[in-house]
Amino acid sequence: MPRGAPSRTLIHYPVRLVPFILVGIEINPEDGLEGNFTMAQHEPFRFHTLEELEKKIDELGVEIPLTRDLSILGTPVAFGKKMVPNRLGCQPMEGCDGLRNGAPSDLTLRRYQRFGAGGAGLIWFEACAIVEEARANPRQIWIHDDVLEDFKRMVEATREAAWQSMRHDPFLVLQLTHSGRYSRPVDKPRPIIAHHSAILDPRHNLPPDYPLITDEELDRLQEVYVHAARLARAAGFDAVDIKSCHRYLISELLASFTRENSRYGGSYENRTRMLLETAAKIHQALPDFEVTSRLNVYDAIAYPYGWGVDKEDYQKPDLTEPLRLIGQLRELGYHGIDITIANPYFNPHYGRPFDRPIAGGYIPQEHPLEGVARILKMAKTVQHAFPHLTVVGTGYSWLRQFVPYVAAATVQNGWNAIAGLGRGAFAYPDFAKDILRNGRMEPLKVCVSCSSCSQIMRDHGCAGCVIRDPEIYAEIYQEGRWHDPVKVREAAAQCLGCVEPTCAAHCPAGIDIPVFLQAVADGDEKEAYRVLRRANLLPEICGYVCPVEVQCEGHCIKPYLGDLAVPMARIQRYVAERARQEGWTALEIPPVSTGQRIAIIGAGPAGLACAAGLLELGHEVVVIDRGSRPGGKAAGLIPEIRLPLDPTRAEIESIFTPVSTERLEWRWNTALGPDYTLQDVRNEGFGAVVLAFGLGNTARLSETASRPEGVMDALTFLEYLRAEPSYSIQGKVAVIGGGNTAIDAATSAKRRGADDVYLIYRRSFEQMPAWPGEREQAIAAGIHLLILTQPTGYVANTEGRLSAVRVARTQLGPADESGRRRPVLIPGTEHEIPVSWVVEALGEKLPPEAVEVLRPLELDEKGLVRVDPDTGMTACPGVFAAGDLVNGGTTVVQAIAEGARAARQVHKYLEKP
Repeated sequence: MPRGAPSRTLIHYPVRLVPFILVGIEINPEDGLEGNFTMAQHEPFRFHTLEELEKKIDELGVEIPLTRDLSILGTPVAFGKKMVPNRLGCQPMEGCDGLRNGAPSDLTLRRYQRFGAGGAGLIWFEACAIVEEARANPRQIWIHDDVLEDFKRMVEATREAAWQSMRHDPFLVLQLTHSGRYSRPVDKPRPIIAHHSAILDPRHNLPPDYPLITDEELDRLQEVYVHAARLARAAGFDAVDIKSCHRYLISELLASFTRENSRYGGSYENRTRMLLETAAKIHQALPDFEVTSRLNVYDAIAYPYGWGVDKEDYQKPDLTEPLRLIGQLRELGYHGIDITIANPYFNPHYGRPFDRPIAGGYIPQEHPLEGVARILKMAKTVQHAFPHLTVVGTGYSWLRQFVPYVAAATVQNGWNAIAGLGRGAFAYPDFAKDILRNGRMEPLKVCVSCSSCSQIMRDHGCAGCVIRDPEIYAEIYQEGRWHDPVKVREAAAQCLGCVEPTCAAHCPAGIDIPVFLQAVADGDEKEAYRVLRRANLLPEICGYVCPVEVQCEGHCIKPYLGDLAVPMARIQRYVAERARQEGWTALEIPPVSTGQRIAIIGAGPAGLACAAGLLELGHEVVVIDRGSRPGGKAAGLIPEIRLPLDPTRAEIESIFTPVSTERLEWRWNTALGPDYTLQDVRNEGFGAVVLAFGLGNTARLSETASRPEGVMDALTFLEYLRAEPSYSIQGKVAVIGGGNTAIDAATSAKRRGADDVYLIYRRSFEQMPAWPGEREQAIAAGIHLLILTQPTGYVANTEGRLSAVRVARTQLGPADESGRRRPVLIPGTEHEIPVSWVVEALGEKLPPEAVEVLRPLELDEKGLVRVDPDTGMTACPGVFAAGDLVNGGTTVVQAIAEGARAARQVHKYLEKP
């Protein structure tokens, strides 16, 4: 019989031929769900032809149908009142790339525009949290009233991409989820469990008395699901999925046999109550809106902790209860259902056959084709039991370019109505378009089942296909691997342990780097963190922003010996993040205060380091800042790609939040000025004052001429982009300057959509003050570097809007007072560059009124506060200065070092009789 022909006689693994009846539904024994699968040795994918695959299927004796007639995949199928334009779908695969407020990010939008253009008739959107505490990660999308318009834009963009590419309207489903056991709305897991599991609780380190979600909370969540469904319909989705799979909350409730004294546990009626009542309420509230579920029908977890399993042998499916539930859902109005199995966190090979596991994972003792056959059989059983239900099948991705031949056969044979790809769609978003238009999938575009997309998710990065979309995801994957303690310890062990380490000599904070690395290599991260914190208050932040190529790593001796430098910054970030998550970061404050109060003006890195040092010395501190939260320019200006905001705020909060208000006072939205001078601060009776605020006044191309609309300073520009993560830039942008701030502004403009970005610098590339790593990033980002080019002015239109920047070529002349060769204009080279925006990044200085505000302090020839080089004290006794006011603006770690020194010197000053 041809492989494409329907068949109910081929049995490829042993079964017990015992038919049984379930609520009026006959289950055919030939569906094979009561038998054991033949266990074969695991092998990676090695097929070049369909004949080779067919031969292996026969050799294993598994039932996987094949057909070369793909025409059925292009036919429509009903899902309720709407037609799905073809039989191919994108399964829900979480990208972990939403914004902090739950809205989809540009990366999320990109994914669904690619799915839309890719031709799939069904696009099942990824897990979307219904409440913040239910998010599986801090970047999971989360639908609520404040982000409805963002979801609308995502739906509209997806439909528009589909129409432009395929001239069809795909069926769009939003998966509503409560992550339950796998909730991690912040950096650390916060499980919400429905029952205790002797199998899963130990994996999450949950004690026997860990609280269960209450019946009252489950009652409340039903209404939350209803509201989320209303929002999904308003956003333009065709249906919502009440996610009931992969051991998230509702899936766990289905297996809550051991949940006692609860309306949601024990009996079948109680365990299915949450799903059935929620579905009924959504149907009642939205009678014209489709409701469906992605449903686990087989957990492959031992009873009484698994659903859909044989009570004596969890490796045998028992679909008695799942089929009963599907029948009830059908009666409630379900027109379609998405079938899946197992738990990707616990037994991933059951639901996602792979060639290569995630780090630390296992190789299953079965051939991946056995896993494919198992998953296909589950959908087949459901579809045979409910022939009028639109069943979405899964399990195809491992088949690579041969997916179409199996997908067409399963649809043709009535095993499922739609074939869905998850990992396969991540890798190959236009798989459906290629199948429908070309009759094939390209081998060089398919998923290779390497588990890298799962690995990114486990490493807390934004998930996607590393192999087929490396421009976006390769760096994310590589960065994420540094969350693996084994990898980190192996890297730390490469340190040579120099007696006089050149790396430490070039660390502005003075960290004892060999001692730190040895502690990491020994697996003692807590001790390693102590070594960091003795020298650096904010090691996590510094791990992101330090220019290590010119500091510690740049002076490691290993490259001279033919090896790579020890990746100190990455290791430091890992240890600091671990310390924050484990609660090791709190200050050690003496129980009794010295009674001395010190004012610190500025809550940036220098001010925070000084505050921490003084608090640990027993003093009381008042931090005064013009902003509304700590972090200064580091938290407010440095682009997200260089310094992510979440860990920045989290590190600072973990250090200072536990401090009592008796010891630490924050005065926000307060700045020095004509109405509140340094003398006013001193008059409050502080034992000492530390000035640690930024310079705050940016230099301009012309201090006299007015700037046309469209010209702004770099600090304003970066601060705005930091505050508005979804803002896009149109047109061409010129950035004037050659320092790190100029690079940040240029690369930020490019990432936000600018057509072209010009970095205009009057000296040579070699003389650019930006760090080497920053310059390389600018080149990689495609910034046009106009070196030896001097801006001379602006051109505005009749409405006063910028239209061009005027520039002239330069050549290098003799050295100036800075030691660099002076740029000299070349006559006759002046010309205009049409641009829509100009960002001036020409450095900072104290504002003119600072002399009066800071009186009686003295300023040096550079306009900076003059201090004693040994103590940091100004000409005014008891007043100290640190950070940008003194050094003009260097690195975060330098500011921290100066703030820590100021704390020590203040303490010495206060101890004097």
